[in-house]
Amino acid sequence: VCLTCCSRESMVRINQICHKNGIKFFTGDVFGYHGYMFADLGEHEFVEEKPKVAKASPGLEDGPEAKRARLDPAETTMVKKRLEFCPLREALAVEWRGEKAAAALRRTSPDYFLLQ
Repeated sequence: VCLTCCSRESMVRINQICHKNGIKFFTGDVFGYHGYMFADLGEHEFVEEKPKVAKASPGLEDGPEAKRARLDPAETTMVKKRLEFCPLREALAVEWRGEKAAAALRRTSPDYFLLQ
């Protein structure tokens, strides 16, 4: 479900229905130079391609150059990942006071507060 130009109450209500039923939900809007986008994908599984990590093997040569030479940079491995998204109501109900909030404030765009 994708929503734009909706009231906050409508977005929260529709997201609750989608989250409860395992339906992916997106909402967003633009106000001049500022805008937002929110995604609730529920439990989302995906595969990510990562470069292979060289394993240390005992040998005559030792040191970083020897390990680097044994690793082919084109070799990759596929890693399965799982993310759990929170509903819109929880995202809007963040507590911005306290020690934990200090780190979150540094990572949060000022636009978040303009849109609140």
